[in-house]
Amino acid sequence: MNKSYNPEELEKGTLDYWKKQGIYGKVKEKREKGEPYYFCDGPPYASGKIHMGTAWNKILKDFYLRYFRMKGYNVWSQPGYDTHGLPIENKVEKKLGLKHKFEIEKLGVETFIKSCREFATEHIEDMSMEFENLGVWMDWDKPYLTLSEEYIQGAWHTFKVAYDKGFLYKGSYPVHVCPHCETAVAYNEIEYITVKDPSVYVKFKVKGKKNEYLLIWTTTPWTLPANTGIMVNPGFEYVKAKAGEDILVLAKELAPKVLKEGYELIETFKGSELNGIEYENPLKEIFPVQEKIHGKVVLSAQHVSLEQGTGLVHTAPGHGMEDFKVGQENDLPVISPVKLNGTYTKEAGKYEGRYVKSADKEIIEDLRSLGALYDSGEVKHEYPKCWRCDSRLLMLSVPQWFFRVSKIRDKLLSENSSVNWVPEWAGKRFEDWLNSLGDWPISRQRYWGIPLPIWQCECGEIKVVENKKELGVEISDLHKPHIDRVELECKCGKKMQRVPDVLDVWFDSGVATWASLGFPKERALFDRLWPSKLQIEGPDQIRGWWNSELISSVITFDAKPFENILFHGFVLDNHGIKMSKSKGNIVSPEKMIETYGRDALRYYLLTSPPWNDFYFNMDSIKEMKRVLNVLWNSYQFIDAYCKRVEKPEKLNPEDKWLLSRVNSLVKKCGKANDAFRGFESAQAISGFVLEDLSRWYIKLVRNRTWPTYEGKDKQAAFYCLYYALDRIIGLLAPIAPFISEEIYQGIKEKELQSLHMCDFPEANESLIDEELETRMGLARQVAEAMDSARQECGLKLRYPAKRVLLSGIDIKGLEKVLALRCNVRSVEELENMTEQLVEKEIAKGKAYLDTEQTPELIEESLVREFERCVQQ
Repeated sequence: MNKSYNPEELEKGTLDYWKKQGIYGKVKEKREKGEPYYFCDGPPYASGKIHMGTAWNKILKDFYLRYFRMKGYNVWSQPGYDTHGLPIENKVEKKLGLKHKFEIEKLGVETFIKSCREFATEHIEDMSMEFENLGVWMDWDKPYLTLSEEYIQGAWHTFKVAYDKGFLYKGSYPVHVCPHCETAVAYNEIEYITVKDPSVYVKFKVKGKKNEYLLIWTTTPWTLPANTGIMVNPGFEYVKAKAGEDILVLAKELAPKVLKEGYELIETFKGSELNGIEYENPLKEIFPVQEKIHGKVVLSAQHVSLEQGTGLVHTAPGHGMEDFKVGQENDLPVISPVKLNGTYTKEAGKYEGRYVKSADKEIIEDLRSLGALYDSGEVKHEYPKCWRCDSRLLMLSVPQWFFRVSKIRDKLLSENSSVNWVPEWAGKRFEDWLNSLGDWPISRQRYWGIPLPIWQCECGEIKVVENKKELGVEISDLHKPHIDRVELECKCGKKMQRVPDVLDVWFDSGVATWASLGFPKERALFDRLWPSKLQIEGPDQIRGWWNSELISSVITFDAKPFENILFHGFVLDNHGIKMSKSKGNIVSPEKMIETYGRDALRYYLLTSPPWNDFYFNMDSIKEMKRVLNVLWNSYQFIDAYCKRVEKPEKLNPEDKWLLSRVNSLVKKCGKANDAFRGFESAQAISGFVLEDLSRWYIKLVRNRTWPTYEGKDKQAAFYCLYYALDRIIGLLAPIAPFISEEIYQGIKEKELQSLHMCDFPEANESLIDEELETRMGLARQVAEAMDSARQECGLKLRYPAKRVLLSGIDIKGLEKVLALRCNVRSVEELENMTEQLVEKEIAKGKAYLDTEQTPELIEESLVREFERCVQQ
């Protein structure tokens, strides 16, 4: 048999073999009695075609799943899909031509929910097939879905535990709200964009003073109707400055920048002296919400700086978290005359029904007409947006259900400290995130999600339901609107109604490590597997999945849900730009498979440290195909000219070196894989195949394997080549499962049906000779140097040369190896120089090519040239 490497034919044949023979199932069956290894798959949305980022994610996962199976573990490898949440609602709204939340109600919640379910699940089978086509071995026939009844009850269980432990409360303080989605957005769902906003300086009249004003600065005029305080820094110096007829109060350091020229300093004093001063909101007559508000100055060293503004900070406790905290400390009223859709309530008077951001300009004109506008302009700054629909977020004070995360922050930090993060700095990044956590707004005023399991009675009684059984009625679907029709008996005799909200979709994924196992209904699997041994995801899960997982787990079990986390970056194009359809720089996995093959794509994606962003480069994937082609050609050579033999008693130095190098490679790969540094394995294997096996050993022993060769060392070459090939494909199996399987099927001794049922190679330490490897390394350097020397003097490689002379280079025992490789009569120690030596520096020594041409050498060169002509 001798055929060229054809990835398309080879890989399709292997996929067909695996499927027909049920190999994946047999691999799992073989490891059933092994130690459990719980891998938990972070659930992606089934949004359609997979892209290079999702392909990389699943290939990384498959590499370690295959490796740990070959190490004897009984690996749990159930995939998951996220099936709830605003991303799906937004897609369905667009599909149905809906633009506002009220249109969903008009359409009918049941119809909308049905469309959401269909959209969430219609691509699952297709995506699973695409992942499977990459060679990813997971249980594609039984993924966990967050919409399933068992999963919902797992989430309800955790919610009930949170309630029982006192973590759940209903509060009304500022949270980010998406006016399009009309619901609260958690801190981990916020992204930022650069926007232009108004920049206004507003005069607030000091009570009891004719022309004296507190000068504030804001970029959110729409929040001025909710102003109830002004913050100043007690330690800063402030001034009263006369500008025209007005006396303005502001920070001394900022006065020149704000007032520019033509003002007069009247008085300087510490900010502490402003404490408690009352003032009037210039918009009081326009906004009824201000009628009973008496604004006052409060002190805050933490939240007032001199970086921008006036040193007096407009404070609206209903529209800012910092404002709220300071307001609570100083008994400032909390007002927020804005609905979830971002429009003003009737408390805003003439602005009722107006979208707040569109009202900015009119409010500025009102301030101008009232004589309260000192200056205005525009400013560019970072502003939060909804990462689901890209709408600009608003900070509104609305009633929400919260998890008291601040109560367990120390425990979260403690649990994280015992997680093995790879790389370590990712764990530090997660720690920094945990340190910034506030309480978690867990409720959402939406439709498609796990229903909030809270029932309330008008008497004030609350009941949190843990499972379907506690509902006391048969119900075919736990989602809205079916769940909303369930009424519970209150102890007061009245009916309890469900709070109509759904849970934050991050809570869905946060309970994955136990809800996906059927916990708490099914406990045996949970007791055997939990916590998760390994999770592999990208940087967005620092604030996403890992965040919600750890919080939910500590609430439920007072323990972390994961032991090892491998962090990976994003896939970028070769210019460093994130791939996207809009930029036209998408490289599809399907196209790469067609062009280079699955193994080449997998190998390429596994050769770099995963925590770095991956710059996709076409030349590099071509190189990986070349590595596999060299391996294939090496296999074809071994299969054609060698046969399996027992290990002979005598081995040549180059044979001992190969056995040493192979076992050093096995040792390195095992160590790297165990440390979740599989890229080091991938790099080492390709280096071995290209350099050690193909370019060095096979070239050295090619003549020893020839059919007409009758030397005693022929059997040793056979043995060593098969020994190396057996171990290479074992090491390569998790990386390039197709070509390694094909080679195994060609050379196996019929013990097991698949290479992937075999154990991962173990290093034979007794065969490792580091000193020999070092000496051979020097010999190879000499060989390369002598090739260069031949080029310099015009002596072709196929023409024999007299000798190689060494000075300060120890290759003891490898002289014959080097002589064969360099095509010279001998390798000797340098004793005296001659005129015909070409010198090259090697390590700490020197090597010389003796170019003297004897009649015998010339005759042999002519014979070699004749042979070449005949062969051509």
